[in-house]
Amino acid sequence: MDIKKIITLTINEFNDSQTEYEISNENNFLLFGQESSLDSLAIVNFLTKLEKNIYKNLSKEVDILNNIFSQNKDKITLSELEQFLKENLKQ
Repeated sequence: MDIKKIITLTINEFNDSQTEYEISNENNFLLFGQESSLDSLAIVNFLTKLEKNIYKNLSKEVDILNNIFSQNKDKITLSELEQFLKENLKQ
């Protein structure tokens, strides 16, 4: 399974797991940043699910939270997350 499919699977799981927030499966969806519709707990919840799905489907461990936040970016979109994962998992 490729990264894009794993992200889509995780978005669906996240959206089905709660009713307060919804992640739109669009490249420009803002995961975090000043104008994000998600709070910090929702972001952590989504990224934790994503890490688990990557391990389950690719047998690779990745610490998304620490790696992304260590880049000191003000915001990140789904497409930037996908690109980051492809680079770090060599997909």
